Amino acid sequence: MNAQEIKEIAKDAEKSFKYARDILNAAFPLGEAVIATDFFYSYAYAVYVLQAPFPLGEAAIATHSQYSFYYAEYVLKGRFKLGEPAIANSLIGSFNYAKDILKAPFPLGEKIIFENKIIHKQYKKLFPPKPKPAFFKY
Repeated sequence: MNAQEIKEIAKDAEKSFKYARDILNAAFPLGEAVIATDFFYSYAYAVYVLQAPFPLGEAAIATHSQYSFYYAEYVLKGRFKLGEPAIANSLIGSFNYAKDILKAPFPLGEKIIFENKIIHKQYKKLFPPKPKPAFFKY
């Protein structure tokens, strides 16, 4: 492949991702800027090419609730603060993020969790409200 063909590939997120994954079997720095514009290819690049976080693509990933959750679970293996506002828009995403990633309450997602009686009940069972200190009782 000549330099001009590689420059053309680097203009397209899908082509850049596939070139990195299928041809190079390694990172493709020239295509990373365009990959970083797409939530799906940013996530896929992190998982299948880098096998590590892809900070340049995190802003795009953070726009999508499901891929923010996946990025937290499979790439970061922990909290993805930038993606939390998107995750908070998803009932199941919020519940699973609290249960599986944070292993603690997820206040940002509680509004949507509390709107569903069944999920709210499960959430309260996982994270019971803390009793108020005795000095609040009159």
